[in-house]
Amino acid sequence: MPFGCGMTVSVLICTCNRAARLARTLDYFVNLKPVGYTADLVVVDNRSTDETAQAVRDAASRASIPIAYAYEPQQGKSFALNHGLRLATGDVLALTDDDVTPAPEWLDRIVDAFRGSDITFVGGKVLPLWEKEPTADLLTRRGQDIWGPLALVDYGDAPFDYTLDGAGQRLPVGANLAFRRAIVERIGGWRPDLGKVDNTLISGEDHEIFLRLKRADAYRGVYRPDVVVYHDVPASRLTPRYFRRWFFAWGQTAGLMLDDLYGFVNRADVPHVAGVPRFLYRQFAAQILQWCRTWTMHDPLERWVEQLYTIRFVGLIWERWQLWLRQPARRLFERRALTEATPAP
Repeated sequence: MPFGCGMTVSVLICTCNRAARLARTLDYFVNLKPVGYTADLVVVDNRSTDETAQAVRDAASRASIPIAYAYEPQQGKSFALNHGLRLATGDVLALTDDDVTPAPEWLDRIVDAFRGSDITFVGGKVLPLWEKEPTADLLTRRGQDIWGPLALVDYGDAPFDYTLDGAGQRLPVGANLAFRRAIVERIGGWRPDLGKVDNTLISGEDHEIFLRLKRADAYRGVYRPDVVVYHDVPASRLTPRYFRRWFFAWGQTAGLMLDDLYGFVNRADVPHVAGVPRFLYRQFAAQILQWCRTWTMHDPLERWVEQLYTIRFVGLIWERWQLWLRQPARRLFERRALTEATPAP
């Protein structure tokens, strides 16, 4: 059911060692004047060693909405998100990041979207604030296919609904995403082995939660192009090295999520080689061939895109190999634990 007039919204920001940039994000909430709904903000500090706590206290002392500070000692964004989820009380849980500047009517339009529809999530645009101007090809439609390392989203200026039969629809990202809080609680929050655990680039926490929404028959969302935030893009993220590292980590993420991504496959019936389903080796070979074909093309962007997709496969297979290599050690440990726990006859 759509929400009524008395809607409450909890905004959640997870942060780590970005006190100066966080202060700029918090200025939006200091100046926020909700009309027709009530709002509060929860900031979860994920093991910062800078002045993050003081930045939050300063903002809370000036804001007209409640701003709460929490500390999460377990490194990883999903741990911080789940901590914030336990503290949030709003009907709607709105997510953004510590390096983002929301547009003036950002939260108002999220509220408007939930009031108008029986939906469980809302996503919108994440537009760039470039530290360094990117190359022109990165701004093309094909260039947007590799925007993952930049955490940007622009799916056009027309709203659309997310539906179970909407194959190929590109998903929102956590910098600009809102859920019905009760639904997120019902499906168990965020998966803790995803989400930049121990400061890695492994992510996937946003994608994985949508898969669980589908399994829970709660996948009803909307893309609203008027729900806009602006995201800092440092020059360091525009380097080829960063792109390669990010796509390798994206592959690792896919390796961790393999059962979710290929849930339609019965693993018992699929041959595996060193922990990798055999059909993925075929797909990897096809991807290498696709990349090789671009070597004869006069299109550097296409060659770059296919190289990155190849690197993603490398990360996926590498992660599955690592999991496979660790399995014998885990089984040995479990057998030893069982033997020690079983009393002698």
